[in-house]
Amino acid sequence: MIVRNACVALACLWGAGAVHAHDALLDAALARAAVAPADVQGRIRVNSTVLGGDTPETTSESIDPKKEPKKALPSYAELKDVIGADAHVVGQSAGRTTYAFTTRHVPRGFSQAGNVSVSMDGKDDDDTFDGTAEVSNDAGGKPYVSHVDLRLQAPAGNWLAKVKKLDLSYAFGPDMMRPDAMLATGMDVEVDVRALLFVHSHARVNARLVPSQAAPSH
Repeated sequence: MIVRNACVALACLWGAGAVHAHDALLDAALARAAVAPADVQGRIRVNSTVLGGDTPETTSESIDPKKEPKKALPSYAELKDVIGADAHVVGQSAGRTTYAFTTRHVPRGFSQAGNVSVSMDGKDDDDTFDGTAEVSNDAGGKPYVSHVDLRLQAPAGNWLAKVKKLDLSYAFGPDMMRPDAMLATGMDVEVDVRALLFVHSHARVNARLVPSQAAPSH
């Protein structure tokens, strides 16, 4: 049987000042305007899978973030606190630059697969993540952070429930109605949880924003 009510609380520190990146390109990307979560138009399509029981558990749902703001995708504005001052270039290609960093700041959010839930609620946390951020150019040639990947450095939790692995991946892009402002377009979560020393679950969640204007008309 899968883990029952296993919940992991991981979040960013309060009171951190603005990030002073060491690179002008990254500074410019982080300075882009962000669409406020309440102004995001569309629904979030979520697919989840839990392994660990006799058979995989799969679920799909469509979320209205205005009615369930807890389940909304994170704001682009949060990246200023997520990508730390130690960010440095580790790769470059045509129109793309990749940075590596470490952080204790995780974008707020919530995801659930079966009875395994992951909640980033903004409270202080001592866990450290290894991160990468990819900066791309929009149609006007201006830089923005298009992807952020975070991986928990070390297992977290206690003897009741221990997180053995937590990978978080975020995608961002220009708003279709306001191309000068950025918003989250997707989030992936992969987590391994061991509960009571002998129950193990592996959960994956895939969430994608489906803009209202992209929905078929009837």
